[in-house]
Amino acid sequence: MSGKVSFLSAFFGVCSGVAVFHRLRFQSWGRTVFHVILLAVLASLLITSGEMRRRRPAIRAAAGAFAAVFGNKVLNAPEGLLPEKQPGAARSIVLPGGGLLCYFPKGEATLSAKELEKCLYVVFWAPRGFATAVRGDADSWTASTVVPGSGRVELTGNRTLTTSGLLRLKLDAPGKWDIEGRESFTVRELAATCTAILRAGLMIENLLLTILLPFLYTAVFAGMFRLTAAGRAPRRLRGLEFWKVGLYAGFPSLAVASAFPALDLPLFSFGTVYMVGLLIYWLYVTARLERDLAEQEKELPHE
Repeated sequence: MSGKVSFLSAFFGVCSGVAVFHRLRFQSWGRTVFHVILLAVLASLLITSGEMRRRRPAIRAAAGAFAAVFGNKVLNAPEGLLPEKQPGAARSIVLPGGGLLCYFPKGEATLSAKELEKCLYVVFWAPRGFATAVRGDADSWTASTVVPGSGRVELTGNRTLTTSGLLRLKLDAPGKWDIEGRESFTVRELAATCTAILRAGLMIENLLLTILLPFLYTAVFAGMFRLTAAGRAPRRLRGLEFWKVGLYAGFPSLAVASAFPALDLPLFSFGTVYMVGLLIYWLYVTARLERDLAEQEKELPHE
């Protein structure tokens, strides 16, 4: 039994019964992988949409706090990128998720180590340089800097610093930001840019999760089942067919599992819901296929 099965036919078919698996086990690997990736993209869009909906109030609040402290614009001046209000005064605001944005007009941090202990991440802003740092352990930070160079932006890449090393960072590059035709940037524009970056980051993270887990879980379980099940292993489904059936059997649980991070549902994680649903349905489908194939063998004429 062969023939191509479209994505929609495969998805609704596996969610409504076992019959479609008789065709799906003969589906080409290229089409199977494409279907898994396509469902992962749709699931990632759903999860990312839910996560962004929950984060938008915090982003709006942060934009309002920024405007109140630094002004409604960031100025592109000869001295560098300056806040509209009091460009010569150092100050900071709290960011969502345990972060802190600190402005240092002279390029040198004026925070204390005690203030940094309360933060999970920090953003340092100087007229001619930016730095971001994410806390590792008690006295370790993964930091990177962005400064204007000669005709280009210079990135240091990630490096590990202690708290004292982070406080010794100097963000006072001799070069100038190469931003032509813009005298300022509004807070609304900056918030939209930050939102787009966050959305892209979450989408990539969720896409990796929803693509890797199906292939990883099904490959591990198929291998372990073949090694340990011995006489109970599927006798009529070949190894690759068994794996292919598992990938499609995970479609309903992947859809249900995506609702947990999308809606911020309690008790279970995405991985737990997907794994449990996958194994239960996969074993059920395999048993039904084996029984159907055994009955078909009995109906064949014997020579």
